[in-house]
Amino acid sequence: MKKEYLILILLILLFSAYLFLHKENKDHYTLPEISAIDTSQLTGLVLEKKDGAIRFTRKDNQWVLTDKEYPADAASVQSMLDALKTFKLSALVSEKQDVKRYELDDENRIIVKALKGEESVFEFSMGKTAPTRNHTFVMIQNDKNIYHANGNLKPDFGKTVQDFRDKKVLEFKEASLKRIMLETGGKSKTLIPREAATEEKKEEAPDEEKGSVTWASEDGSPIDHEGLANLLSTLSSLQCQQYLETPDKTGLEKSKPLGKIILETETRLELMLFKGDKEEQINGISSMNEYAFELSRFNGKEILSNMEQLLGIKKETRQKE
Repeated sequence: MKKEYLILILLILLFSAYLFLHKENKDHYTLPEISAIDTSQLTGLVLEKKDGAIRFTRKDNQWVLTDKEYPADAASVQSMLDALKTFKLSALVSEKQDVKRYELDDENRIIVKALKGEESVFEFSMGKTAPTRNHTFVMIQNDKNIYHANGNLKPDFGKTVQDFRDKKVLEFKEASLKRIMLETGGKSKTLIPREAATEEKKEEAPDEEKGSVTWASEDGSPIDHEGLANLLSTLSSLQCQQYLETPDKTGLEKSKPLGKIILETETRLELMLFKGDKEEQINGISSMNEYAFELSRFNGKEILSNMEQLLGIKKETRQKE
């Protein structure tokens, strides 16, 4: 009986020693050092996911993505570069390679590669975000351990090709406009800028209003200035919701548009809107963009509504009713 007790006590002591030494090792580990990344020298980025890779290439100081060289959203690319520049490991999470638990398995992980030419200067795998939302589970190249990296990296790297594309389809400064031509519902109107005040009124006006211009119809008919202001505000920095796979720009150009807007500045800008396949879907093409796109429902309806308002279409419809 004494012998059994002695064996039990010995086992307890051995187990306690193991736990103590294991804790000591875990408390005194050294995190791998991550060399500073000079993002200004990077020429490419690759995000490898289960459903394929997204490749970014720096071209003439601009970033493009995929082999189709879509213009990339500058802010999205800069967010990734900033995340790489400040990348830092904060804790060892696991030495057991429990990749599925931390979504670092082939099904879920995102492998991020920073390239200089064809050389990979830094590479890590990104898993899920930690419950605190302040860290991300990661693995670095040639290291089987799982670590915490500072920050939530998902919003920076966990996007689709659509998310990464530059959504800007039209941009201009109102002061540069020389002529506006609107066409929808079988009606058209041309607007030209005119000085808003006489010389006498200018003297009485506040400084910020001096030299202001207003718009008038070329044929002398009245216009809705509020509607025009709303239209120009929407158009001056217009972004699409997403790009279309089909039809392409050439295909849409063959269709009859719902509306057409021509803006004359130093160059001629043109926006054409078309009915989409779904209810309330508004597609478009722009002279400033090579691709056919879909507008958000709000912007699509807002643009067409303001055009109809300026052309008096809704007013006439209401009078007939």
